[in-house]
Amino acid sequence: MGKDNEDFRDKLKVLAEISELIENEDYFRGGDVELRFILPKEKYDKILRNFREIDWGSDKFYINIGEIKFKFVLKK
Repeated sequence: MGKDNEDFRDKLKVLAEISELIENEDYFRGGDVELRFILPKEKYDKILRNFREIDWGSDKFYINIGEIKFKFVLKK
């Protein structure tokens, strides 16, 4: 497995930990939680490369982990 894939798995682990922390917080229960990351093109594309079926023409995509929606947006 390449270094990029390993790095990305580490990043997903961090997102999963964040998701777990938020889901376990009573204050946020019952609501919809969406975290948005606005990224420059090089970082946005680097994340996209980790997915098989992706619309390269899109300027946003989501990763759902548990009840938390992580939204990645291409900075314009």
